[in-house]
Order: sequence, then C-alpha cells, then structure tokens
Amino acid sequence: MVLLKRVLVAVFFIPLLIYIFHVGYIALASFLALIAFQMMFELREMFFKKGINVPRIIIILGLIVFLSSIYFGIVLIFASLLLTLIVIMGFDLFKSKLEGAMDRGSAAIFIVVYIALLLSSIYHIRLLENGRNLILSLLFMIWITDSAAYFVGRAIGKHKGIIKASPNKSLEGFLAGIIFSFVGSFIMIKFMGLSLPQAIAVAISGGIFGQMGDLFESILKRDAGVKDSSNVLPGHGGILDRFDSLLLAAPVFYVILYFIN
Repeated sequence: MVLLKRVLVAVFFIPLLIYIFHVGYIALASFLALIAFQMMFELREMFFKKGINVPRIIIILGLIVFLSSIYFGIVLIFASLLLTLIVIMGFDLFKSKLEGAMDRGSAAIFIVVYIALLLSSIYHIRLLENGRNLILSLLFMIWITDSAAYFVGRAIGKHKGIIKASPNKSLEGFLAGIIFSFVGSFIMIKFMGLSLPQAIAVAISGGIFGQMGDLFESILKRDAGVKDSSNVLPGHGGILDRFDSLLLAAPVFYVILYFIN
C-alpha cells in the first residue's frame, strides 16, 4: 500500500515538477514560494519537538527573505535578514522571555537561511543562459543519484551504519550514486546542451552534495526524533524530505557555475 502511494504521488508530482522548472519565471517563483512556506513550517515543527518554540511569524519573514533573494539585490536581502533578527529577538525583548532566547534566535535564522536563501538559488540558476537545461539537468541528476544509491545499496550494500544520521545508507550505495552521476553527466552533454565544465559541475553538485543534503536533513530529523518532516505527501513524507537534496545541491551548483562561466 505504501509503495502504491509512493508511485501515485510520483506519477503526478514528477511531470508537474519538470513542467514548472521548464516554464520558469512566475510559475517557478510561485511554486518555490509555496514549497518554501511548507518546508519552513515543517522545520519549525521539528524545532518545536526539541522544545524550541520559534514564533510562527518566522514563516512570513522567511518568505520575505526568499522574495528579496530572487527579485532584489544584496541590500534588500541583507535588510530582510536584519528584519528577521529584529522581529524574533524583539518578541523576546518586549515579552521579557529570557530563557531560551538564544535557541529561538539561532533556530529562526537557521530556518530562514537553510530554506529561504538556499532554495532561492534554484530560481537564479533558471535565469542563467541555458538555465532551463541547467536546472533540469540538476533535477535529473539528483533522481539518477538517488535511484542508483537506493538500488545498488539494496543489492550489494554491505557497509551500513557508517553515518549514524542515516544508518540504512550503505557506503556502496553512496559511491554508486557518485559514479552514476558522472556517467549521467555525459548524457546531459548530449541531450541538454551542457558544456563539459557544466556537466562536471552538475555531477559534483547532484552526485556528491545532493546526497549530503539528504544526510544533512537526516541529522535534523534524528535530533528531533522524527522519521519524516511531515506526512503531507503519502508514502513520501514531507516536502522537506523531497527537496532536501536540492537545498544543498542547487546553491553549490550555482556557485560553481558562477566561477566557471
């Protein structure tokens, strides 16, 4: 039953995701804002399970930071981050809530940076020359990497538990994900019009940092004592669970592209 739910969600979600990434602009910005909202909500709930009650307004402030990042320059990004800090610490200041103020302030900034800022890099990649193929290549690369790591890990994965945050992930699966990402990068050269440096960049970003993004979220979930960030997607967990790889792979890809272009 769980497998059926996963397949049905994937059949609907994957074509929609490809279409939105392909179209870009307002469709992509709206979609990213929507999932940023949900991911910040899920992450806030995870902090709440740790006894860190970040005010709900952090989600609105995070959206302001996100929109500032995709539409405006560094000054407004800085201003929106400053506004976030002032509002969150102001809550504690005027309510005289001293206990846990450091935890709430740190968690609030982490939520905004981890979700809003990192997610905005997807939009910036789409704006680059050949951005449509670049961002779709990264998306495909993450799927290739995840599939290779999963199936190879299940078939021949013997060295498990090396990373405590994800005890079921095997070394064989992790390495297979990297190998298949570099194999897949040559497919991107042929069918997506990527240059060799861009293909290497997408392989590194998706194959290595995509898997690390998944492991980073696993650390947070283990610490919060939850299996999934939410149950909003039947059989798949939460939105954060589905986009954790992109949260790290996309900004790494964008930074590499900035230096090689």
